[in-house]
Amino acid sequence: MHHKKSSESNLIIKKDYSKQVIFSLKDFREKGHLMQVVTIPPHTRQRLHAHHVQTEVYYVLEGETLVSIDGKEHVAKPGDAFMTHPDDRHYLWNKSDRDFKLLVFKINYPEDSDDTDWLEE
Repeated sequence: MHHKKSSESNLIIKKDYSKQVIFSLKDFREKGHLMQVVTIPPHTRQRLHAHHVQTEVYYVLEGETLVSIDGKEHVAKPGDAFMTHPDDRHYLWNKSDRDFKLLVFKINYPEDSDDTDWLEE
């Protein structure tokens, strides 16, 4: 078993989201896995992007947002789950007045790059 306290994870702030890596690549016995909590601030649209190798599994923790995957839009609420496969173009758009938080489990995450192709600036 592997246990981590919330104080052991660093908050990483990006242009249109923040993330807190809970379990990094080195924490898993298997290669290519990573687990993080992503927060989209209120009234923020994440840039359109894709990953060419990894699969992402999302589980909504709190808030409500629009999830766009390959042009199909879904409203995401707590308890909902989504999956993006390699080369799926996707973004999150938090139109609300509250933070939107989701758990993201990355599968087949490459160890030598972040595998993110930002399609918008």
